[in-house]
Amino acid sequence: MSNEALIARARIAVVSTVGILIAALVLWRVQTGFSAGDAVLIAVLTLPLLIALPRLLAGHRRTFAWMSLAVTPYLVVAITEAVANPLGRVWAGLCLVAAFVLFVLLIAYLRLTRGQT
Repeated sequence: MSNEALIARARIAVVSTVGILIAALVLWRVQTGFSAGDAVLIAVLTLPLLIALPRLLAGHRRTFAWMSLAVTPYLVVAITEAVANPLGRVWAGLCLVAAFVLFVLLIAYLRLTRGQT
């Protein structure tokens, strides 16, 4: 498989994982009861992902680089929920796995496109 095909697949996988992460967050808050505080939490957590989405689709390396840091809040929220809320462990596990997969995919894309402008 050519390098260009791998890059395209990695880009699609990153965008898909971003969608899964956003959907998991929204479903978690809707299942536990939705409040104004939940709306603020969802907005704060999803804003960086939504801002980056067009540049991720375009394949900008810098966006992939800073997005690896934007995954951190998802990891923190998922670990906190896994420890503090026994009923939310399924969601926390899903979010933790999705955030980790997104991080790995972002790094993989950066490795595949190393040396390109």
